Amino acid sequence: MADAPVRLGRPYAVGGRTYVPYDDSRYDTIGEASWYGTREQGRPTANGERFDRRRVSAAHPTLPLPSYVEVTRLDTGQRMIVRVNDRGPFARDRILDLSREAAHELDIDRAGRALVRVRRVTPTSGQAKALRRGYPIMLASVRATASPPGVGPVPASPRPLPRAPVATPPLAVPPSRPQDVIATSGYWIVVATPADPDAADALASVLAGEGGRVEPSGGGYRVLTGPYVDAVARADALARLASRGYQGAVALDAPGLIANGTTLP
Repeated sequence: MADAPVRLGRPYAVGGRTYVPYDDSRYDTIGEASWYGTREQGRPTANGERFDRRRVSAAHPTLPLPSYVEVTRLDTGQRMIVRVNDRGPFARDRILDLSREAAHELDIDRAGRALVRVRRVTPTSGQAKALRRGYPIMLASVRATASPPGVGPVPASPRPLPRAPVATPPLAVPPSRPQDVIATSGYWIVVATPADPDAADALASVLAGEGGRVEPSGGGYRVLTGPYVDAVARADALARLASRGYQGAVALDAPGLIANGTTLP
């Protein structure tokens, strides 16, 4: 395996969607990652290498082949560098496909997918050599920014994830008063309680099909889905979310009021 020549390729279409490969040295995106490789084992990747799910690699729809990205799992803070040598995923709600081994290193293989930050990086020559051979390059974990409910405390981060700059300072959330309560009918699910607003917005966007929204909660935020018409519909939604890797999603009690700036059971 070698890093030259680097292939970009022409625009291509999959499933009615057109992808335009682009050499973006500043690529830095939050979204869902999944893993692949059961049916692809032994087949050639998009840049001609033989795919081996037992080695660390990744597929991306538009980045150069090969290129390197830092993958951070937002709900645990785990980080690693992977080498992109294939095209995919082609599902609209995912931004990266990891090989089975890469997913295992980030503890994603059982859940199937997770919310991640994917950032283009340039590894050292030693790291690049190891990654070409399919070995994992694990980095020090950072502070989790999208911890699901029920997950214990995470050690302090040596390098917190940067927050996107804002043109104006955010408005302070006033203490909850009767007029601050939003009357919300139906049944709701709390998917995660991130401290970072960017992670909360990204997760809500990923869950738009489930009615994802963000509510201030104490000193952070919570990502909700719903409303669902009844407990049966909510239970079905919980099963769907669990199948997507959101094992920490929990149901709010019955239909009622959701208060801004407060944490409900």
